[in-house]
Amino acid sequence: MDPTQLVPTPDILPAPWWFFSTLSILTFTLHIILANILLGGGMIALWSHLRAAPSTHDHEMQRVLGRKLPLIMAFAINFGVPPLLFLQVMYGQFIYVSSVLMAIPFLSIFVLLILAYYGLYLYRYKFDQLGGARGWVIGISALLMAVVGFFYVNSLLLMIDLGAWPAYFQEAGGKIFHLQEPSMIPRFLHFLVSCVALGGLLLSLIGWWQGRKGDDGWEALSWRGLVIFGVATMAQFIVGGFYLAGLPDQILAKLFLEDKTAFPVFFVGIMAGLASIFFAFNRMPWHTAVCAFLTILLMVVFRNAVRAAYLKPYTRLHEPQVVTQAGAAILFVLALAAGIVVMVYLIRLMTKPVEES
Repeated sequence: MDPTQLVPTPDILPAPWWFFSTLSILTFTLHIILANILLGGGMIALWSHLRAAPSTHDHEMQRVLGRKLPLIMAFAINFGVPPLLFLQVMYGQFIYVSSVLMAIPFLSIFVLLILAYYGLYLYRYKFDQLGGARGWVIGISALLMAVVGFFYVNSLLLMIDLGAWPAYFQEAGGKIFHLQEPSMIPRFLHFLVSCVALGGLLLSLIGWWQGRKGDDGWEALSWRGLVIFGVATMAQFIVGGFYLAGLPDQILAKLFLEDKTAFPVFFVGIMAGLASIFFAFNRMPWHTAVCAFLTILLMVVFRNAVRAAYLKPYTRLHEPQVVTQAGAAILFVLALAAGIVVMVYLIRLMTKPVEES
């Protein structure tokens, strides 16, 4: 079957493509950083519970992470909505189909997130009462979030690989997983390893902040977080290599031979990643954080180029029509600006002492 016959008619765009693409890249970068920090923080908290002889600072670290993870999850979910909406605007004819192909797992995402959210709040507010069950609570929450990540990776892969769509006619129950695709497992491992790295970076920044009070224990935890980040980022180069090796030859040719921007973006992203490793092992957490942010931003841009390379044959046949609606665009920009102002105010309010707030 010709997959092009299965592609629905694209929606009319109310603004130029670059407008939605730019906002999609920026908002998804923020979302994926928060999502990585969230799951990585949960994994590190679980690891500290599994240690044979946790120290006093391990216990305090668990408590500090427990206070921060529910808030991080709230930001991660809210920052996940805009890139999903922009994706639907630009590639709605593809993402809607992939959601139908795996409808049952996709709809279960909301239930899994609610359960994980509940576990994080339980871990925070019943920390002392849970006792030895704390590790189970944070472990189950981290597992649920990892499953959500796996479901999204599968959905986004089904979205760009139209060769898998005809499987619906043999399995119409909404349970299709694209496990036979060579890049599927490396894509998911790429996400998990990034979570470990940014979880370590979160631990490092928390330790640095607490260590300013002169507590050597927190400085040791900060160093531990930098080591976790550095080792995980080095592992990311290996996983990323398998991910690139799993891409079809024609996609690699489009990226590195036809696309004039993909390779420079990829190269600078690799350099920024190496710089973050250098700063991590030299105990420079904020330099590490800046380089990590730049790396993720550039890799998100490269990821968009990969998606465009996959979908180019189909978007060329079904090119969306652009009908500029200035009023809607102005209203959107004003609402976005107001939302940013409110967000900044809430963050400032959150960082004040409780009594002052």
